[in-house]
Amino acid sequence: MRDKSAARRVEEQDDASSGTAAPVEVLTPGSELLDRQRLDALTHARLWKNPCGFAARFNFLARRYNVPLYGWVQEHYGLSRVEFIVIYNLAVAGSFTASEIAASTAFPKNTLSRAVNRLAKLGLITRKADGTDRRAQNLALTAKGQAIYDEALPRFAGLEQEMLASLNLVEREMLSMLLAKVVTAMFYGQSVPDLPDEP
Repeated sequence: MRDKSAARRVEEQDDASSGTAAPVEVLTPGSELLDRQRLDALTHARLWKNPCGFAARFNFLARRYNVPLYGWVQEHYGLSRVEFIVIYNLAVAGSFTASEIAASTAFPKNTLSRAVNRLAKLGLITRKADGTDRRAQNLALTAKGQAIYDEALPRFAGLEQEMLASLNLVEREMLSMLLAKVVTAMFYGQSVPDLPDEP
């Protein structure tokens, strides 16, 4: 039997009237966004009969993660996926230029430029000229932008935990290590170096 996920875990709560413990369902933020639709014949074939099975499963998981989360971001903050990705990247990595974010995320520069302009108008990021290249502007989050990231992050982390709920800790660490190796090989080929915590 599958272990209960974090979103379905049951905690004990004292019932003041009877003195007995009553089970209470605790929902992890983001767990309500996981679409547990029936596994139909076409999806089964795409995921298990596909000659490119890894790519199919990877894309399936990415879509199940991204689509509901960025829909939630649009609904709650009125921000597009690209706009929130700028916020997310600046929160995680610090100050970078729009060109650097475009190169890292593979979004077109003009798409990033529109997102950056709107975020600046909304007061969610600041732009400061680079001391060495006047054409480049370093982007940074404002307190308002950081607050949106801080508020949204539990849903992103919660949905990830819900998707990984069927794996134990050892399996999660192994999956993380293997995916890191695959990603690193995209840059180094088969001569994958040791994977540091910092680049």
